[in-house]
Amino acid sequence: MKNTISMYWPLAIVVPLVALAYLHIGSQLNSRAPQTPLDANHLTAELARAVSYGMIDTSAALPSKPMRDTTPMPVAEAS
Repeated sequence: MKNTISMYWPLAIVVPLVALAYLHIGSQLNSRAPQTPLDANHLTAELARAVSYGMIDTSAALPSKPMRDTTPMPVAEAS
């Protein structure tokens, strides 16, 4: 039994190190992948989540300025 343990102890060190290196390299490749822009549904969901977690403080926001009056665009008629 002692001969078996002394023979395989390097594997007990090398195998976990190789596994950790593989996971580390894989996570670096995933973080470099280009991210696609969020569509409107996901963007508003992320904003709502950030507000609910308290990442965005609504009480400290700057006072909003009223918008200028705009004239509506004429409706295009089908021909």
